[in-house]
Amino acid sequence: MKFQAVITGALAVAAAVAIPGQAIAQTAPPGAIFDMATAHPAAFSAATYVQFNTSFVATASSEYVSFAFREAPAYWSFDDISVIQQGGSTNLLSDPGFESDTAANISTNFPVGWFRWIQPVDTSAIGVVAAPSNLYGCSSSGPHTGTYFWCDGSVQGYDALYQQLNGLTPGATYNISFWETDNSGAAMTVPSIDMLVYAGVALPTGTQTIGTTPTPSNTPLPGTIWLMLLGIAAVGFYLAFRARVRHT
Repeated sequence: MKFQAVITGALAVAAAVAIPGQAIAQTAPPGAIFDMATAHPAAFSAATYVQFNTSFVATASSEYVSFAFREAPAYWSFDDISVIQQGGSTNLLSDPGFESDTAANISTNFPVGWFRWIQPVDTSAIGVVAAPSNLYGCSSSGPHTGTYFWCDGSVQGYDALYQQLNGLTPGATYNISFWETDNSGAAMTVPSIDMLVYAGVALPTGTQTIGTTPTPSNTPLPGTIWLMLLGIAAVGFYLAFRARVRHT
């Protein structure tokens, strides 16, 4: 009985640690180069976009740039993004204003030219392509310019758009600019209302791509798989223990 209690307790602890939960959902992937809570801690005016800027120094000829969102009570509106080498004028992003999208893309999770990553816990209320004809949850804003934009209200893990940029010059600085607003009417309350930017040779640790996209490194197995493997091992160990006791 004591041994059974030990096994039961171990499984309970494993479940709490392994299964994605609120604590995991509220922990942003490490390594962000931009944090909205620092750049704009006050509440936004929902109908007014604000331009933000950040930069990174390339360490390789190919790197990923990601824009991650979490908005528990409301929605982010995101549009007109650029990544330009300092001193240059060419935007390295594909479809930076989402204008290559069509009516068929509205309310889908995959804008033309962009890829997606999420944290494994993120399964609902993730971002979509929006337009004046269907604003999703961004009814206070609409696009910054043009017809289409990204509307994101991820309520579990962080939900991100990203692109892989090739032909970079190692050691060169690349300036990132984008327009954004939030319709919650509240100040930044990390992690409930949070937006982050990442740049690097790999996608952020602990994320997984969705759709037909590259698989990032350092992506852990989903918690349910870990728990299943631990449960199988525990049961096998317990049966072996009982068999040994019977033969002694």
